[in-house]
Formats: sequence, structure tokens, C-alpha cells
Amino acid sequence: MAPPRQAPRQLAKRLAACAIAAICLVPPLARGADTPLEYDVKAAFLLNFTKFIDWPESTFSTPDAPFAICILGPDAFKNTLDKMVEGETVNARRLIVRRVQRQQTGGCQILFVARSEKNLPALLAGEGMGVLTVGESHNFFRDGGVLTFVIENNRVRFDVNQPAANRVGRDASHNLLQGSRTGG
Repeated sequence: MAPPRQAPRQLAKRLAACAIAAICLVPPLARGADTPLEYDVKAAFLLNFTKFIDWPESTFSTPDAPFAICILGPDAFKNTLDKMVEGETVNARRLIVRRVQRQQTGGCQILFVARSEKNLPALLAGEGMGVLTVGESHNFFRDGGVLTFVIENNRVRFDVNQPAANRVGRDASHNLLQGSRTGG
């Protein structure tokens, strides 16, 4: 007898949980900052964050608008993130990667802020409902960012600033919180 079919949403959650688990098992990073492997892992996390956050229709400007992961600041991902999102969808929306300036962040669902960006409180205060901000600077939480990448024991990890997530209307799933260092 064949096993019962899982609902597509349950299956997607389980696959995403497996992907996050696999990322956490990536070998330690080579010594030195900004290694290609570091940004490969960060790119995989960004892709998987799309699956662990509630994205209401009001997040998008039009019914056929793509899901945009935007990069603000120098692009250390090179083309890794572009290759990862190629052909991927979130809730039947095509995933795209955009490189943006501060005044061009409209239409972004995820905004990755490079560590070199300054004056973050002003930037993050201007990000409205629906934008998941992800950064890598030491002060990103204090400045109001939602998710912060950290390097711990030569591995890429992330912390969730739940109050900031609540302010921008992002509800992180239990699986995402379990994958963070803060554990929810």
C-alpha cells in the first residue's frame, strides 16, 4: 500500500526544514572573512528564508509581481544567489535578485544589507511592512534589523530579532526560529 500523500504546504515545510538542516551541516568556513563559501551559505539561507516566513498578498504590488531578494551594498554573492533562485518560486511567484540603492528598495520582500552600509537606523526605520531585513554587521539588531548573520565556530549562523520581525509584520515559522542561534 502506498503511503498517504502529504499536503503540498506540509511537504514544502518539511523540504525546507531539511534544507536548513543541511546548510547547518556545511563544513566549517575556511579561515578569513568574506570567503566564497561564506556567501554561498548566506545565499542558501536567503533562499530558504523565503519559505519560512508568512508572505501575505499585500506584500506584493500586483498579483503577478515577482518575489524579490534585494542586495544593498557591495555584492559579495557574485552570481551565486542568482543561480540559486533561477527557476525557483515562492507561493507561485517567480524569485528574482535585484541589486539596489537606498532609494530603490521598494518592491523588495527580502533586503540583504551588506556590512559596509552605514546609517542603518535611518534606513531600517524607512523599511515598511512586509520587508524582511537581513544583515551582517555587528550593530544590525540594535539598529532594527530582523535577521543577522553571524560567524560562530567558523560556521554561518543567524539570529532572529523577534520584536523587529513583529514590527515589520513578518511571522517567522517555528522551523526558522529553531534554526537560529536564539532558538525563538
